[in-house]
Amino acid sequence: MRRMVTWAAIAVGLTLTLQTVAEAQWTWTPQTGRWINVKRLPKETPELQVEYARSLMVQGDYKQAIRETDKFEDYYGSTEFADDNQFLRGEIRMAQDQLLDAAKEFQQVVSKYPDSDLFDKVIEKQYAIGDQYYEKGTKGLEKTAWLHPFRKRPFKRAIDVYGMVIDNQPFTDAAAQAQYKLGLCHYTLKEYTESAFEYQRVVEDYATSEYVDDAMYGLAMCYYDSSLPPAYDQAPSLLAVQAVDNFKEKYPNDSRVAELDEIKAKMLTAVAEQRLRTAKFYEKRRRFDSAAIYYEVVVEQFPGTPAASEAQQWLDSHGHSKRYSS
Repeated sequence: MRRMVTWAAIAVGLTLTLQTVAEAQWTWTPQTGRWINVKRLPKETPELQVEYARSLMVQGDYKQAIRETDKFEDYYGSTEFADDNQFLRGEIRMAQDQLLDAAKEFQQVVSKYPDSDLFDKVIEKQYAIGDQYYEKGTKGLEKTAWLHPFRKRPFKRAIDVYGMVIDNQPFTDAAAQAQYKLGLCHYTLKEYTESAFEYQRVVEDYATSEYVDDAMYGLAMCYYDSSLPPAYDQAPSLLAVQAVDNFKEKYPNDSRVAELDEIKAKMLTAVAEQRLRTAKFYEKRRRFDSAAIYYEVVVEQFPGTPAASEAQQWLDSHGHSKRYSS
C-alpha cells in the first residue's frame, strides 16, 4: 500500500512538472487566436536571428545553428537578410567539413539572390572548397590503392566545385585558375581526353592568363600519356608532337623544353615505326609501289629515327616509287 502511494505521488509530481514546463513554452496570443511555443519563435529581427545562428556555429553547435537558419527561412525568408542567412548555411556546412554540401549552399546564394553583394565571397568560398578537395585527393594518392578504393573521389568533387566557380564567374582570373585546375584534376584521374579539353579551354578562353604556359604543357602531356604503341593508331602521338611544337614556339626559353624535346623524339619514333610497318605490309603483298611510297614517307617525314634508316636501305636496294621514277 505504501508503495502505491509513493508511485502515485511521483506520478502527480511529474504531471505538475510537465504542465509547468508546457505552460512556460506555450503562450496564448490573442492577436492570432492560437497557442504559440515561445521556444520555437525566432529572434525579434531577421538580423538578430542570423547573428544568433552564427553564434551557435561559433560555439560548435552546428545542428542547432542549421535549425535556426531553417527558422529564419520560415519567418524571415523574404527579408533583406535572406542572402546572409543562406551564406551562413554554407559556412556552417564548411565548419562541419561537409564541403560539397557547403558548395551547394553557397551556390544557392547565387541562384536565389542574384543581386546579392555576397557574390564575390561565394566565389572565394567555393574556390577554397575546390582547393581543399584537390589537396585531399593529392594526399589520397599516397595511400595504398586496394586499401583505399575511393581515394580519388576528392578529385571528382573538386571538378564539380571548380565547375561552379567557372559557371558563376566565367572569363575572370578566378575562372581561369579554376579552369586550369579542372584540367589538372582530370589529368590526375588519367582522364586524358577530358583533361586536354579543359587545358585547351584555358588556352583559348583565357589567352592572357598566367596559366596558359602550364595549360599548353599539360596539353602536350595529355597527348603523350594517351599515346599508344606503334601497332595502334598514332593520332595522339601526332597531337603530342604538335602540342610540343606549339609550346616551344611560344615559350622557347622555358625550362621544360628539354623534357618536351625528348617526348617529341619518342612520339616521332613511334609514328615512324607505325608507317614502316605499313610499308612492310604492302611489301609482303608484293605491292611494291605502295610500299615504296610509305618507305619514302618515313625517310622524308621522320629523319633521324631508326625507322628512317631502315626505310632508306630498302629504297636504296629496291628503288623509289613511280612518282619519282617518272
